Amino acid sequence: MSTQPREINWADGEGYNRYIREELRSFRRDAWKKQIGRRVRPEAGQRILDVGTGPGFFACILAEEGFNVTAIDNSDAMLTCAASNAKALGVAPDFIKMDLEEMSFPDESFAAVICRNVTWTLRNPEKTYRDFYRLLKPGGALLIYDANWHMYFFDDGLYAKVRERERQCLRRFGRDEIVAVGSPGMFREAPLTSTPRPAWDKAMLETLRMDVSVTEDVGRDVYEPWEKYLYAESPLFEIYGVKTAPGRDCP
Repeated sequence: MSTQPREINWADGEGYNRYIREELRSFRRDAWKKQIGRRVRPEAGQRILDVGTGPGFFACILAEEGFNVTAIDNSDAMLTCAASNAKALGVAPDFIKMDLEEMSFPDESFAAVICRNVTWTLRNPEKTYRDFYRLLKPGGALLIYDANWHMYFFDDGLYAKVRERERQCLRRFGRDEIVAVGSPGMFREAPLTSTPRPAWDKAMLETLRMDVSVTEDVGRDVYEPWEKYLYAESPLFEIYGVKTAPGRDCP
């Protein structure tokens, strides 16, 4: 994939940052802490990697919970927003500019890897998932939060439903939100945009001998009412994978 579509979409971090700041001021801040806390807990000296941190929502709330957080993003604008949000909250994650598809950390660097609304963009998801596995310590946890965000571009009926939800969201909640946007080039070149998920993710991680579980709709616990309505055609799922511990059959 050329970098141009992603650079255009993420060139200005401020639009997304407004949403993140709204999250940080709402119940969603604690709701996400509770959701993630079901899977991973901070332990002394252990590091967690936030992949594609954007304006730093996960990095900030995990640092508040006592995690040793490293957070990466390939956008200078996003990282500027993330640093500002962290400073406002009095936390200090380690923010690094890095392409998530070219991660250069040593093997087994992290006790956990986490990301939200990022994996659908991957040019080569198989390679990146293998990198996630490589970066985890034995027994480490992988947490992926994502959705079939752009499946409606490949299904006319679904597209019509999404457009109607956009109209009704404005009428019901006063939120003028557009879901069905993006670069056609990105959708053609990012294979997970047209791949049914989370079935693909689960199968891929199981080829790496990870123990994997799926929660199909975590939005019911972490979304505002308007988000539950607007995103109902693309439920937010959780992929939770645990790297095979020593002594198990590793790839």
